[in-house]
Amino acid sequence: MVFAVIGIATVLGDFGLSMAAIQSQTITSAQRSNLFWTNAAIGCLLTGAVFLSAPLIAAFYGDDRLIGIAQLLSVTFLLNSLTAQFRAEVSVRLRFKALAGVDVLAVIAGLATALTLAVHDFGYWALIAQQIAIAAVTLLGLIAASGWLPGLPRRGADMRALYSYGANTLGVQLFSYLTSNVDSILIGRFWGPSPLGLYDRAYQLFRLPLQQIAAPMTKVALPVLSRLQADDRYEAYVQRAQLVLGYAFGGAFFLLASVSDPAVDILLGEGWEPAKPIFTVLALGGVFQGMGFVYYWVFLSRALTGIQLRWTLIGRSAMVVAMCVGVIWGPLGVAIGAAVGQAVNWTLQSLFPMRHSGLRRLPLLRIAVRPILLYTPLVALSLFMSYGLFTDMEPVLEALILSATIVAYLALAALVPPIRHDYAQLWDVARRFRR
Repeated sequence: MVFAVIGIATVLGDFGLSMAAIQSQTITSAQRSNLFWTNAAIGCLLTGAVFLSAPLIAAFYGDDRLIGIAQLLSVTFLLNSLTAQFRAEVSVRLRFKALAGVDVLAVIAGLATALTLAVHDFGYWALIAQQIAIAAVTLLGLIAASGWLPGLPRRGADMRALYSYGANTLGVQLFSYLTSNVDSILIGRFWGPSPLGLYDRAYQLFRLPLQQIAAPMTKVALPVLSRLQADDRYEAYVQRAQLVLGYAFGGAFFLLASVSDPAVDILLGEGWEPAKPIFTVLALGGVFQGMGFVYYWVFLSRALTGIQLRWTLIGRSAMVVAMCVGVIWGPLGVAIGAAVGQAVNWTLQSLFPMRHSGLRRLPLLRIAVRPILLYTPLVALSLFMSYGLFTDMEPVLEALILSATIVAYLALAALVPPIRHDYAQLWDVARRFRR
């Protein structure tokens, strides 16, 4: 319950200013230092605000245990705000191995902290300590990896453009975060902890591609595309990114939907049957969320954050309305509202704000539509097999048969010339990644 509210620290800890530092090609040392101290000041204010607001959070949910939890987690606001500029420094230098190493080290440290406390009967406090440990280790690791320390704040450094960029980016991130957590808040408020726990497990499985693909690709794509702003290769890079997102990222969600029945049984065990349709619906909505990342990179790398913010407010507001209507039917209704909202948001982004990007929209849409046309019949076939033919089959055997069906289907799809051409391009991208 608290994570749905306090998790905003991962968004506000950045304030959009590190993105501004990465995108700018002419940022000075004084400007970088000023960005760091701006982040630090806002982080202190937010930590204090959340600490004092803990009773309000507890009153909203009707559980006084949340007061201490919210107060302790408020420190993550400050830790994340201090981390932002160091992460930007490492990203600008394209030190992606260092970024990955710090992130992995932080997760390991957080897990070790949580396990240690859990086996000593600290209960849910172990999960809280895990979040704080991750934030603290990330900060220390990025300080070491950046090789940079901020100077004192300076007057005279032109900060207006950076602050404007950061404010718009923060608006997009903040509104996206809030609307992404409306589902948990609605279910927790109107249906209680048990249905929320059911929805949350399905949601965590659905988020695996976002965590494992989208976040690392964003760390690479933004600094690279920012360097290519005035380069003739920019559009070609964006089209390749759309191809990878459509087939790999969108494909991951389609495939998760295809194997939702045995996947939930294997990963969560018995008693989670109601999570299967929720997981399937969320995965299908994730297809559109995944493909929208390329627009996000374009807007950031070309400093079109104002336009991006306006259309994010419109598109994701529609998603909130859909989820508010869907809560009448419980967790599954909320999942359907979220999926419909993702599709609407992607469509709006494709039709309107991308007009201002300077890129040709039709080639991008064609690249995005082909994976959808490829995977949709596969999902329909797999769900028919799961719920129509394999109702009493062992989950592991069902997963193996579905996997074999998926492989055979994708192999046969190579007989279609446009799909075969896309496969060839994906193979070329994979070879370049290995090098």
